[in-house]
Amino acid sequence: MSAVSPTYFLDEQSPSLRILVGLVLITGGGLIYSAFGDLGKPIALFFLIVGITFMLQASRAFQVNSNSRFIAIIAASVLLMIFVDFWPVQLVYAQAVRTVLQVLGISSTQSYTPYVGGIQILLFVQEAGSGRIIGGEIDNACAGLIVVVPALFLLWLANRKDPPSPDPVIAGILTICLTIVGNFGRILFELWAPAVGLAPFEIVHYPLAYLLGICGLGMIIWFGHRL
Repeated sequence: MSAVSPTYFLDEQSPSLRILVGLVLITGGGLIYSAFGDLGKPIALFFLIVGITFMLQASRAFQVNSNSRFIAIIAASVLLMIFVDFWPVQLVYAQAVRTVLQVLGISSTQSYTPYVGGIQILLFVQEAGSGRIIGGEIDNACAGLIVVVPALFLLWLANRKDPPSPDPVIAGILTICLTIVGNFGRILFELWAPAVGLAPFEIVHYPLAYLLGICGLGMIIWFGHRL
């Protein structure tokens, strides 16, 4: 019996199916984190990163066409997100959002507490009408690193079959720019809308933040597929 060469397990799957599987996994990760908080964070991050990596495979800029590379990218991304605290990036986001809120006339509170691998950065505002203090931690996921890290790994380890292939440098720069702008806008809106009484925090934080995140990921996929 002749040996069968291994094929990439996503080769036979359509882009729409890759996106659907990714959406299911991302939704599951979000629900796990909502239900279990920090206790379920590692499992939630695993589901989120696998889902994001699946979705990115729908774009030709991010296709690796290799089982081993696909698994290695997921493993490396999960380990980085769980064990490395990219607090300098988080700090830039928090201070930028706080500056814009001040320009808009909204008072915010920023605090720092010691955390594994760095500091925990917290940003809060007062919700109009209820008087509640709402907000929370600016973490790796809020800073968009949960998208940027696997996306850059995919670009770095890509072994595309069909030239001309998208320029990984251009795709990487575009991914980083879209993620920075998208997540900055999302965090700002999550704090600004409740602070001015436009919508309660429970709505703008989830599910609206989830929908905005999916739209941002969809833009990265769309642009990457057309480079």
